[in-house]
Amino acid sequence: MNKGLVVLKNLHSDLEKLIKSNESSPQLTYWLRYDEYYMAMYYESQGEEDIAESLLEKGIEQLEKQSNKSSEDYALLALFQYSYIKYTNLGRIALAKRMAKNCQQAMDLDKNNIRAYVVSGMVDLARPRIFGGGRVGEAYLLKALDEMSEQTIKSVLLPSWGKEEAYEALIRYYIKVGRKDEARDYLAELKEYYPFNLQHDTLKACL
Repeated sequence: MNKGLVVLKNLHSDLEKLIKSNESSPQLTYWLRYDEYYMAMYYESQGEEDIAESLLEKGIEQLEKQSNKSSEDYALLALFQYSYIKYTNLGRIALAKRMAKNCQQAMDLDKNNIRAYVVSGMVDLARPRIFGGGRVGEAYLLKALDEMSEQTIKSVLLPSWGKEEAYEALIRYYIKVGRKDEARDYLAELKEYYPFNLQHDTLKACL
């Protein structure tokens, strides 16, 4: 078993044990969901899409039924939906609408949440232009990379993801629209700042 996957599974087990002893901790529950998301991305990168789909579906279900969601919860839920939507045909339009609504909720609750901007940017760039996509996505992702911090309060307990995902989405967009020089520049930065990124080789192969 891959070392990275072992780490993710061990973390998942540890978080489940902690949650059982402290069921009222939303931060622990958040990190459990995020760990499941990252496991899904790992399995997807290995071609095990059935496992990835199952993990994403589970995460969406758990996050949707969670009460009193924060900006972070809405952003994470939208991220799960963004990654899951390619696995479903039935209900795709309804899912896209819920995803867009969750992005807006995340931004409305916290204008300084980088993850709200990143996921909103990803969703916008993935939406077909005929349905209004591509209007603000690039600007949101560039703002996240150039102007925003992954944490406004430094803490190992708080979410700290965002920039890596922004790089990935921006590179995909630049490849899609033929701006390959910009894609190569950001791919080089992605490799420098996130040397173990799961999407790097796939993105590089598209250039």
